[in-house]
Amino acid sequence: MEQIQQIYLNSLGITFYWEKQEGIIPNRVQLIFKEIGLFFTVDELNEFEYLIDESIAKNNCCEGCALRNANCKFLLKTPLYQLDLSVSIAELKFLKDLVNGTLFRIKMEIYLNGDGQN
Repeated sequence: MEQIQQIYLNSLGITFYWEKQEGIIPNRVQLIFKEIGLFFTVDELNEFEYLIDESIAKNNCCEGCALRNANCKFLLKTPLYQLDLSVSIAELKFLKDLVNGTLFRIKMEIYLNGDGQN
């Protein structure tokens, strides 16, 4: 059975490394958001962070809308060009937290350990 090494967690998702007998799978992060699992390289995760920020800026025009956080859905591009996600602004903010927290922890591990791996 494969094990995981958790990187970051919030109320809408989790990120982790898959562990094999040889150790964790390097440079690949599993991101689970709601019922969706995405397997990204660190570079793809950085690109996803940019796409999330771009979507937040693009959809900021509805600031005064009372239904904005509950009902409105926006198309969020992913680094996987075949896959886009439909998310609300609230979900987008949780996803931003998940990705930012994950990248922060990865960068901290690289800084502390030199290679990001245990």
